[in-house]
Amino acid sequence: MFLELLTALVVVLDAPADQQTEKQLIATIAGPDLKGGIVSEITWDGGALLIQGVYAKPGGELAAHYIVIPANGVTLEKRDDQTASSVNYWKMKASRVSPTGLGRITSKNDSKMPQFGVGGLERRLMEATELGGMQEKSEFKLGSLKILERDGPQPYDGETWSWSPAALNRIAYVDGHGDLWVADADGRNPRRLLKGEFTLPAWSDDGRAIAVAEKKDSGQRWEISVIHLPEDLRHAK
Repeated sequence: MFLELLTALVVVLDAPADQQTEKQLIATIAGPDLKGGIVSEITWDGGALLIQGVYAKPGGELAAHYIVIPANGVTLEKRDDQTASSVNYWKMKASRVSPTGLGRITSKNDSKMPQFGVGGLERRLMEATELGGMQEKSEFKLGSLKILERDGPQPYDGETWSWSPAALNRIAYVDGHGDLWVADADGRNPRRLLKGEFTLPAWSDDGRAIAVAEKKDSGQRWEISVIHLPEDLRHAK
């Protein structure tokens, strides 16, 4: 199966009826477009989404490739590198400190973890291709809120969380079950948006949506969706 653009719009009733969350499936990446690898990053560049894939070359060296999903969702562009704004977006998203400085993510051992770049994804790529990898337990907290606890390779910074634009002062995160949550940047008022098996949340620049990835068929295909947020989460308090 090749990369397909999809336009299905699903209204998910995990939120209260007057605050429904819309999940829009916009692309499926599979077959040659994956090159036998995984989806490793989602970034926003204005209204466009840039998807990074990582794969192993015949000699074992890791390499990255990119697929751009434009804002109109009609045409696709494949690239060999990222835009400068995409790189800056990932660095902000992957930081352990919120853009306003009011929230700080800590881990149990607080070890240094890769924030950006293909090399930091090696363990996850190995896991995805069933080549093994170090098994350990990870726990991440935002203030007193536990945002992730799971067994297996530790997530790299930004894999399971994304800060909102500074004006909103919130965080989107994926818990150990794969459910998508939103909380205040200091960890207060956590709220589950959707149940699922999500990864790589990426908050849009305008604060109105969160892009996510879902691994399907043991990684043979990946679905990229945009979660349109309820109205009360699109504005600062």
